[in-house]
Amino acid sequence: MQIGLFHSVQWPEGSDQSDRYAQALTQACHADALGFDSVWLTEHHFSRHGIVSDSLMVLAHLAARTTTVRLGTAVSVLPLHHPLRFAEAAATVDQLSQGRLDLGIGRGYQPGEFRGFGVDIAEKHARFDEALDVIRTVWAADGPVSHSGRYFSFTDAAPQPRPYQQPHPPLWVATDSPDGLAACAAQDWGVLLPQGTSLTVTAGQMKRYVDALAGAGHGPERARVHLARAAYVAPTDEQAWADAEGPYKAFLGYADKLRRATDAGGESGRSPFDLDADLRSSALFGSPDTVIAGLAAIRELGIDRVMLFMHMGELPHHKIMSSLELFAREVLPVVREM
Repeated sequence: MQIGLFHSVQWPEGSDQSDRYAQALTQACHADALGFDSVWLTEHHFSRHGIVSDSLMVLAHLAARTTTVRLGTAVSVLPLHHPLRFAEAAATVDQLSQGRLDLGIGRGYQPGEFRGFGVDIAEKHARFDEALDVIRTVWAADGPVSHSGRYFSFTDAAPQPRPYQQPHPPLWVATDSPDGLAACAAQDWGVLLPQGTSLTVTAGQMKRYVDALAGAGHGPERARVHLARAAYVAPTDEQAWADAEGPYKAFLGYADKLRRATDAGGESGRSPFDLDADLRSSALFGSPDTVIAGLAAIRELGIDRVMLFMHMGELPHHKIMSSLELFAREVLPVVREM
């Protein structure tokens, strides 16, 4: 299995933004040194839920401070970006990291973010589709490109730099809908699955994906999935839950508040942190043996890439660092062989 670290850099009440960033970056660099496979950042705006407003900018910084981890966005909210600027920024990170970028994209779900940028959240699907089409077109072109669409128009644009990875960095799409999975299967895009689901629901998502792959003429071995999971490792199960349950519930409560902050009759979206079951059916909190068993159950579903959400806002930095070290020492060598 490949194991990554997933960050949103929350800003809890009473904490300092500079401290939060410094701690998150230290954790990311420590994950690189410990042998984790990847570090993923998610984009958020206008709230304490996450203060990474430009994940590609932060990943450019991490490109200079890390050596082996792949650097991913999970996700960049494509409807909030001009596709030409986004293509240039992503290619810059890919160049600076010498081809370590994984580009995770999604449609977004927080109404306040769309209102803040003056974008109608009801347009998010159409904006996503057009922006992605533009990005793929300009990266595939040998020269300048013109485009006249519903949301974006330009003439003779040749975004620079070009991506280090050719034809472009791997694309990962946050989706679990039949249409979204079918598009990923047909286009050979990876799939990003949310962290709040029970194994039963995740198994259903994987079945839909395998069916979509079959419809595109591919076998299940073609599957490329990253599953997010809240995680915290301590010497005992009891200590792990005592340390992490409260901070994670506080994070989930705030995430749900933001998702629901919509005008009457307006549209929001499914939060990737929506739970369909008790926390113990999704979160990987426990001793090394317990976490290994949880990851083994995920591997049985055909998933061999997991990104761990350890940076829960109210969980102290030193405990996150201890969890990373214990995971690397006692869990990582075992799951590497799964």
